[in-house]
Amino acid sequence: MQIKGALHVHSYLSHDGTLTVPELIEWYSRHGYQFVAIGEHSQDMDETKAQILIAQSAEHSSSRFCVIPGIEYACEGGLHIVGVGVAALIRDIEPVAVVDVIHQCGGFAILAHPKRDGWECAPQVVRAVDAAEIWNVAYDGKFLPSPQSLMGFPRMREINPRLLAVAGHDFHRKVGFYDVGIVMDVPALSTGAIIGNLQQGRFEIRAPFFCAKPQAQFSFLESARLRFLSWQLSKVKQARDLVLRLCS
Repeated sequence: MQIKGALHVHSYLSHDGTLTVPELIEWYSRHGYQFVAIGEHSQDMDETKAQILIAQSAEHSSSRFCVIPGIEYACEGGLHIVGVGVAALIRDIEPVAVVDVIHQCGGFAILAHPKRDGWECAPQVVRAVDAAEIWNVAYDGKFLPSPQSLMGFPRMREINPRLLAVAGHDFHRKVGFYDVGIVMDVPALSTGAIIGNLQQGRFEIRAPFFCAKPQAQFSFLESARLRFLSWQLSKVKQARDLVLRLCS
């Protein structure tokens, strides 16, 4: 069966999240999704909240929708790493050590919103993580990944040829939603099958104006198209902002 899911989703357990787990399921189901991978802010979590996250993820998962618990770990140097399928509280803030624990727990480690750091990251961290967010909806924009991704991700992949590209919603509230999905085929809807596909790179990023394999290898024409569309969108945004200023 083919399924579509969202990575890097925050619930009310994060200080800036707004929806409960059942509300997330209702919202994402309505938009054609079959799973969400939650990534609560580590600074908001304690043992009680971690157990709530694990319990609610299990309680509200079904044959029709899967909720995968996880934590977005704040590490030294301002780096954030999402541990898909891992709700353990990791006290160490050294990024490679955090990734090691994620892997020991069977999880999938994602370098979150690398655009925020100018796509600059220590080589040892790039070699440790499984994936990087080539598109973070909150930081890169709703409709397309940032053109900087076209240069930043290949540089990281030169350091770690196994590095995979993912799209993360970084969802906090409904107004920030955009329909960019992680699409994959699974024999049955389960956390194990989804994480296994992520780890093995058996998925695609799909959105209305963009699609990519996990290796994110773009031709010259594809790169030029993305840059052109991004430029057009920036002009539309500038015009909209000007109208709003004139009307205020």
